[in-house]
Formats: sequence, structure tokens, C-alpha cells
Amino acid sequence: MTMGYMGYERTTKSMTNKIGRNDPCPCGSGKKYKQCCAQADAGHDQQERKGHDGAIGRALDWLTTKHKKAFGVAMRGILFDGLGEREGQALERLDAKTWEAIQINATEALLAEGEILVKGERKRVSECLLGRGGPLFTVDQRHWIAQLAERPLRLYSVTEVIPAQQMTVCDVLDAEAPPVIVREKSGSQAFMLGVQVGLRVMAVDDYYELSGATYSFSGFAGPDVSARLRAAWEAFDGPPADLPHVLSSIIRHQWLEQFYAPPPMPTMMDAYSGEALLMITDHYRVKDWAALTQALSTQGDVHGDRESGWSRLIECQDGANRVAAAINIGGRANKVRVFYRTQGYADAGRPWFEALAHDAVEFVSRELSDPKGAMAHNTSVKGAKGAKAKADAPDIPPEVVADLVKQAIHRLYANWADEPIPALGGKTPREAIKTPSGLERVKGLLREYEANEKAQAAQQGRFDTSFAFLWNVLGIVP
Repeated sequence: MTMGYMGYERTTKSMTNKIGRNDPCPCGSGKKYKQCCAQADAGHDQQERKGHDGAIGRALDWLTTKHKKAFGVAMRGILFDGLGEREGQALERLDAKTWEAIQINATEALLAEGEILVKGERKRVSECLLGRGGPLFTVDQRHWIAQLAERPLRLYSVTEVIPAQQMTVCDVLDAEAPPVIVREKSGSQAFMLGVQVGLRVMAVDDYYELSGATYSFSGFAGPDVSARLRAAWEAFDGPPADLPHVLSSIIRHQWLEQFYAPPPMPTMMDAYSGEALLMITDHYRVKDWAALTQALSTQGDVHGDRESGWSRLIECQDGANRVAAAINIGGRANKVRVFYRTQGYADAGRPWFEALAHDAVEFVSRELSDPKGAMAHNTSVKGAKGAKAKADAPDIPPEVVADLVKQAIHRLYANWADEPIPALGGKTPREAIKTPSGLERVKGLLREYEANEKAQAAQQGRFDTSFAFLWNVLGIVP
């Protein structure tokens, strides 16, 4: 790859030259270097700050002085390995704040895992820093650099957040790993709940904190990167010591890809049938309510009544009952809507319903809604001007929307407690809560559902739907 474009020059200029006093501090604090790590690098006549503060700044200062060329080449490899000119140009268009985040993550990766060429021999950066002739660190600073080299970069799910204080994270790949509480002020924000993020968790005294690098993934990218990591983990047959580097590389490259490639639109699947979700609603005009009610009451697999609607349940091989068709009362007194989650359910459901109802109903129309297409449409609408977005939006009262959403959520999660979930290592929520680790992961999922629903409800101008029914069915306290 040709590296002559401005993006590389802009990124590496501050890394390959000696850090200026007015430059941003490379430790990522957001302060100027002279107001941050420079105080720890000033010399023996000044009092060292407590703990590991200043370790990264001192390491970078030494590397950019003693191994300027090798350090620049290594940084270039960390940042742009495998990228083409088009991707590089896309990165060049990023704002300065995003570039700073990329630079911080690349620096941390180089110090923790990278190598540089020293007198014709490739050496770990951490070995250069901690070996003979390296920079003068305090004991805590040396321990911090050593930990960077020992602690793997892993993908975690954020299951609980106390803003500006701490967050609880669970390892995505190892479903049995205990949750970890991390002290983190700036990164502990409410919007992080449910996010999948690459982190290097460091031990400090009797608690944990982050190394400084964070690789947050969008809701679309998170499942994809976790699937790639799991596939790499299961297929890996090399030396065990190499596996952390393989996983780290996937996290870093997938994170960077978010900045130059369009987000993947996920294919939503029905948990039991394996079919793609395709929301199908058949609309009928009711000609004889008494006959329809009587016909439905004769079916042993149909439950409900005219007031709340009916559900046709199917008994599945795993012992759970799932909704094959939901029969809802329409907005008008003489209408019903029959809802199916997939094409397969609809193909089997319509002949069944019409043969059962016979002359009591008259078919009006079928409505199809592809969740994938709907998400893409919603994404494009967000970028539209407010007037246009309002003009395109259907004129539906908020209370009606809230009721429809509530019905959809209760249908979608009707058997959630007893369905295997990949995020729980293939266990059902009811099975997972039997261990402390599983319980935290289940709570994290529920908190994520609630946070997403509140955000969507606020955006749509409606009341949010409570997920208390899921907490209750598992017998756990929010």
C-alpha cells in the first residue's frame, strides 16, 4: 500500500518527532503534554507522580528519541496493515477527534504487542522498554508496561454502568468467565450499556481499570466481530501463545473498518425455525364475530379471546411452545389482523385460518415488512431534514404506536426465557442465571433491551414498553 497520502503524515508526525510541550499528551488524557505526562518526564529533581501515571508518555518519548525510524515504520504497520488507497483516503477524511482515538489505540497496541527493528533484529517493544538501556520508569510504571504486554485485548459486553464511576463487563467469548467491575470515569457513560467493546483490563492494587484503549462496536458490527472471533478461536490450531495476538488483530481491524466501510445490515432470523424474519400481516373483514369466536374456541392449540386476541401455539422439539400466528383485533370493530413472523409460518397459517374461519371472515390484503429493509430506511430517514422526515411519517397516534410496539415485544419475547441465546454461550436465560456469571450476563441483556426501548420510544414520541415481564418470569430483581 502506498502511504504517501496526508492521513499517514498527519497521524505519524506527532509520533516520530519528539513530543512538543504544547502537543496533545500521548497518554490520551486530552491535556497538553506539558500539563500532563511531561511533569513525570522532567527529571529526577522533580517529584514523581504516584502510581503508573506518565508511563505511556515516558515510553513514547524514549521510543521517538532512541528508535525514531523503527517506531515510525511500526506505527505505520499497526495503523494501515492490509488497507488499500481507497480505505486510507476514507480515513483521511475523519475528524481530528476520531484520528486521536485511532492514534491512542494504535499506540497502546504497539506498546502492548508490537515489534520494532533494532540493529537488524525484530524485538518486542515492551522488551526494549523494560530491558537494559530502556527509559527510567518508577516501579509502578514498569509494572504497568509489563502488564500491557501480558494482558490480552478481549471483546467484552458492558452489562452495567454507573456513570462517571465504573462499569461491569463480561467476556463475550468465554461465557463462564466471571464479570469484571472496571473503575472508569470518562468511559462509563449510560450509552455504553449493552455495547460490545474491545478492552485490555489492567489490575491496579485491589481493583481493575482500563489500559487506555477502547474499541467500541456499533450494534450492527458487534455481532459480526464476535462471530469472527468465535470462528477464529474454534479453528485455531497454532501455538496457544499466538491465539491472543490473532484475536487482538481481528478486534483492531474490525474496529478500524467501521470508519471506512459502510456498516453491515444484519439479517434477522427466527430463533427456532432459522428462517429470515419477514413480518407478515393478513388483514380480514369480520362478517360474523360469533362464528369466528366459536371456530377459534374449538382449537386446542389456540389460546385467547375476543378482547385480547388469540395466539396459535406450536409445540417445538425443545419442549417450548411458540406462537405460529397471532390474531389481533383491528382498529375497527369489524377487522382482525393475523400476524406471522416468517414466510413459512404465513404459508402454513393462511390456509389454516381461512379454512377454520370459513365464511366468518373475508380476506382484504396482505402486508409485508422486511425488518432489514425497515432498519435501512430508518437509518436513511435519520439523515433527512426534519420537515421531510415528518412529512414521510405516518399519522398514527402515539398511544396506538405504543400499544402496537407493546404487543410486538410481548410476542417476540414470549418464550425468550427458554430459548438458547448466543450471547449466553448457547444457554437459555433460565439456565444461565444459575451461575453468578450467567446471572450478570442475563441482567446485562435485559438492561440493554430496556435502554434501547427507552431510546426508541423517545425518538418516536411514545411511552416506552416495560420489560418487567421478563425480569418477573425469571424471578430476578431489576
